[in-house]
Amino acid sequence: MTTISRRHFLAASAAATAPLILPARVWGANDQIALGCIGTGGMGRHVMGAMDHSGEVRVVAVCDVDAHHRQEAADMLEYEVDQYGDYRRLLERDDVDAVLISTPDHWHAVQTVHACQAGKDVYVEKPACNTVSEGHAMKEAIRRYDRIVQVGSQGRSMDAFYPICNYIRNGELGEVTRVDCWHYENRSGGDAPDQEPPDHLDWDMWLGPARWVPYNPDRCHFTFRWFMEYGGGNVRDRGAHVLSLVQWFLDFDDRGPTRVTATGTPPLEGNFNCPTEMDVTWEFEDPELTITWRQPGEPPEHVDHGFGAVYHGSEGSLTVTGGDGGGGSADGDVAQYEPPADGERVFQSPGHHQNWFDCIRSREQPIMHIEAGHRVAVLCILANLAYQLGRPLEWDPENERVVGDEEANRLLHEPGRGPWHV
Repeated sequence: MTTISRRHFLAASAAATAPLILPARVWGANDQIALGCIGTGGMGRHVMGAMDHSGEVRVVAVCDVDAHHRQEAADMLEYEVDQYGDYRRLLERDDVDAVLISTPDHWHAVQTVHACQAGKDVYVEKPACNTVSEGHAMKEAIRRYDRIVQVGSQGRSMDAFYPICNYIRNGELGEVTRVDCWHYENRSGGDAPDQEPPDHLDWDMWLGPARWVPYNPDRCHFTFRWFMEYGGGNVRDRGAHVLSLVQWFLDFDDRGPTRVTATGTPPLEGNFNCPTEMDVTWEFEDPELTITWRQPGEPPEHVDHGFGAVYHGSEGSLTVTGGDGGGGSADGDVAQYEPPADGERVFQSPGHHQNWFDCIRSREQPIMHIEAGHRVAVLCILANLAYQLGRPLEWDPENERVVGDEEANRLLHEPGRGPWHV
């Protein structure tokens, strides 16, 4: 992992000296967290607005490579904030306590590592990372610089999923041996030609760690999700929510699969390159568990929701819809479940943003900590890798390497472009 001084962010040199680490603030009861926002597209503005309205933070700076986006973010606030086109300028500021990172997926790891080195706590949108090695670098930076990082898979903080977790953790389904996830297809198409980027967009900075390609409006902003190199399709985008719940419900945050199989249908035309249809199987051992992802998949007959999962146990099954902005139990009265007096009762988050604010002050681990976020991202990464290689992957979950497949192992790491690597 590179070590970059706060005074040398503008140089972006991998050979920079050790970073200046700020001492932890002593928080008072009414202290607001000084927040910098990196990435102010649709999701970035949405989350920034929610955090600002909480009263827990005061936004002091916004940053985006698109001048229109950062101006729109600044205009949302009822007070003046500074604007930047380069996130390193924001991270240099001593008056920023924490940052919200809502950039495209391929930027998450680099910016999180740099923010930790600059002494900032981080809320980073899901998925946590684009490669396995990026996840390792994030975990090391968080440990080394003692930072609080929350990954934005917010289902764990939604009231609807708390009783479901208690229900499954207390054995009401018996031993869960299979989880079948369904989702609709990836978007296909994208017919724009390569062209000169607009004056308000720094295209080279938008690409950052990704290999250089000519500007194409289909590649950036919302539709980056349907390019393997930036978003990775629904299995990474929505999968980071659905699979986060699977891991949480089953207490699998420290586990990984031993075999991953994936097939898919590549798009026949257009710029998008994620498979429109996709079937994935993750197999776990000790205890045995099989998770499937069917895209498109069919929900149970009594369910009308575009995505979710069915949990199959030795004592019954349970359908859970959604995972990001809505959903919950589709079966019986699980929503009112109360654990027995001697049973397990999982921590109930006060809300995903509030949990992060509380942990910044207490220095405790948030509910979607980086180990959980990394393990979820690994499932998504391996699914796409098995599809791209066209063969099953035998996975060593402890050492996080593909067994007997060096070509696959090389693809677990992307070198980055220029200074943009971890």
